[in-house]
Amino acid sequence: MSVSLSRPKTAAYLLFVVLQLLISGCQESPPEEAIRAALSELEEAVEAGDTGTIMDRLSGSAVIHRGQAMDRKTLQRTLMGLFFRYPKRQITLAGIRIELSPDGRTARARFTALVWGGRNVLPEKADSYQVDSHWVLESDWKIESLESERVYD
Repeated sequence: MSVSLSRPKTAAYLLFVVLQLLISGCQESPPEEAIRAALSELEEAVEAGDTGTIMDRLSGSAVIHRGQAMDRKTLQRTLMGLFFRYPKRQITLAGIRIELSPDGRTARARFTALVWGGRNVLPEKADSYQVDSHWVLESDWKIESLESERVYD
C-alpha cells in the first residue's frame, strides 16, 4: 500500500518540477523587460504629448524613417505639430517581438502601433503601422533607428 501512495506523490512532484521549468523558460530576460518598459514609457509620453521623454529615448545618432528619413530635430518638430493637431490621442502597441543580439548590447523590437486622435473625445483619424526598431544599450536602452510603414494604404 505504501508503494501505491508514493508513486502518485512522485508523479505529482515530477509534474510540479516540469511545470516550474516550463514556467521559468517563459520568463523574459531583464533586457527584454527593460525594452518593454521603455516602449510602455513611450506610449505614455505620446498620449501625454511629452516630447522630452520621447527624445530622451533616442540615441544621439537616431534616424527615424516614416516615408523619409528624419533626424532628431525634424522628429521633434513633427511630434509637436501632431500633438498640437490632435490634442486627444491614444496609442496601443500590439504583437511586440524582441530579439536580443548575442552580446546583449543591441536589440530589435518589432510591433504594430495602433494610433488614433482628434480634438474631442471621438477620434478624427486612426491608423496602424508596422514598426521595426533597433535599440542600443547606452546608459539605458535607446532607439538607434526606427522604420514605420502603414499597414493599410
